[in-house]
Amino acid sequence: MPTPFQPRDNLPTSSKKSYVILSLCFVAFGAAIAILTSLINYQLQFSNIDEEVQRRFVIERKNKVEDLSQTVQSLEVIVRALAENQLTQAFIDNPNSATRTAAKHLFLASAHSHRGFMQVRFIDANGFERIRVDRSKDGQRVDVVADEKMQNKRNRYYFTETAQLPARQFWHSKLDLNVENGEIERPVRPTYRVSTPIFSNNQFAGMVIINAEAEQMLSQLVYSNDFDIFLIDGDGEILFHRDAALAWSRYLPGKESFKRVMPDVAAEILVSPNAAVGNVQSFSIDEYYRSGERLQVVMIPKLEAVEQLQSGNMTAATVIAAIVVLISFPLSWLAAMFPARLQSELRSALDALHRTNEVLDRYVISSTTNTDGVITNVSSAFSEKCGYALWELEGKSHNVVRHPETPVSLYQDLWGTIRSGKTWRGELHNRKKSGEDFWIDSVISPEYDADGQLTGYTQISQDINDRKAIEKLLVTDVLTQVHNRRKLDEVLATEMERFKRYQQTFSVIILDLDHFKQVNDNFGHQAGDAVLTRVAELMKETVRKADCVGRWGGEEFMVVSAGTTLNGAASLAEKLRQQLLSLSFDYPIKVTASFGVAQCQVGEALNQLIKRADQALYHAKETGRNRVVSAQEDS
Repeated sequence: MPTPFQPRDNLPTSSKKSYVILSLCFVAFGAAIAILTSLINYQLQFSNIDEEVQRRFVIERKNKVEDLSQTVQSLEVIVRALAENQLTQAFIDNPNSATRTAAKHLFLASAHSHRGFMQVRFIDANGFERIRVDRSKDGQRVDVVADEKMQNKRNRYYFTETAQLPARQFWHSKLDLNVENGEIERPVRPTYRVSTPIFSNNQFAGMVIINAEAEQMLSQLVYSNDFDIFLIDGDGEILFHRDAALAWSRYLPGKESFKRVMPDVAAEILVSPNAAVGNVQSFSIDEYYRSGERLQVVMIPKLEAVEQLQSGNMTAATVIAAIVVLISFPLSWLAAMFPARLQSELRSALDALHRTNEVLDRYVISSTTNTDGVITNVSSAFSEKCGYALWELEGKSHNVVRHPETPVSLYQDLWGTIRSGKTWRGELHNRKKSGEDFWIDSVISPEYDADGQLTGYTQISQDINDRKAIEKLLVTDVLTQVHNRRKLDEVLATEMERFKRYQQTFSVIILDLDHFKQVNDNFGHQAGDAVLTRVAELMKETVRKADCVGRWGGEEFMVVSAGTTLNGAASLAEKLRQQLLSLSFDYPIKVTASFGVAQCQVGEALNQLIKRADQALYHAKETGRNRVVSAQEDS
């Protein structure tokens, strides 16, 4: 018999066996629960793969539709801006050398501003190309095509179809390949055309049409990390694919159609746009490319993307099984399921947030500051736009990109608005690190923490350089690069309104170059243009920044001097007169000018002010020229 103090190691063999068996059963039970739990979780994760693929498809479709819409709308806006531009309308209403040259400059500026434009044209009501700007094949040069190389396009389909459209409507071509001398250009250049009709006195007067290179636009459309993407038309032909061997089956021989490449799904997708056949999804883009081709984007999940999802799910299932085995409690599988699901949802949310933040950082011009206006963060788009890296901007204010000519009053209004808790919106003129100017349309809002305390300000901006360039063309004299008559009329109206409301005086100087006709007659119009250009440059260099210099017409110029009395304006005119005498040219030319000066009076209309300045100018001419005459107040 064992003694009362026999050690446990000396327990009977049967008791040891029972202990081991019970322990093994417990461990086996825990392992079985872990395996069962892992299998269930693995199956659940596999069912989530289809949901994840669908979710990624929805995000990709949304992003691509937004990009397409923005691209097409941007092209339509430019076509309309050219068609409705004052310079184009002036050429249509009064077709002469001057108006045509001005319109050519407008079309040339548009082509220079957009590297994707292959051709920009104005075609008149009879089908003749009147203005045509072509880009070279290498994309480096833009030229105005000579008259003898222009053609009659009256019988071309784009002319006849555009001519039937009502005003302010757009015609869209099919997505096709550029053709030269009757053959498809090699390497191929995808092309897309947009046009709009122009009407004058309710009569069709012509059209503006832009040929745009579509390679970048289509490459962006079919690019995806998760999907293999085809762009097909309603006949099942493949228009574009990342693999060039599959693209343009409609136009290139030896290419297989989508019906041959994907026979199992092609028939149903072609019959039902926005269809889902198995794991193949499609959606129509006819709403944006209104060419009648019934275009569809077909998206097929990439094998490597699906395998990556499966691998991630297998890893998650294995981790959960290990946790349950280690814990070895029958109820541990309940606790394991929740972290797994939470991990999957958190990963999905973080992925979506990361992708969204990447898009916002890449494409949205934004910045944040503290309450003192010191920059704390900027987007990559902001850095790219201004040329400064984030480390160069952090700790500084936006004054580092502020244009020196921006009025102080604008920033006073901006800070007054946001410090009162309101949102400010407006246009800001900035300067890049390189010294180039750029314009943005900004929305600046205050930011608050959970306790309602102000933490700083957020600025979201949009690039409006192209719009500003067009606006500048509308108010700039093409030859002299000073303000044109339209801009002068606007400034005069503004100053007169300010005078009436706030009694802030202003004066007007009109100068006329003496014997200018003799310059053109004796030395030619090229010499006359050189004189006008140099006189304009001298005037800009001489007057104040607050003064407005413009070409009033022909050889007449005007200076609108805000806050300046008659004596002050007369002194400025005399200074200009003397400096004109010192100008030298490549021709034996001596330039003088006669000046008429007038100050606005109480109760006087704008046309009366201009008339008095004009009369003073006339008096200067009549009394010998090369002098300044001030208009006296009406008695």
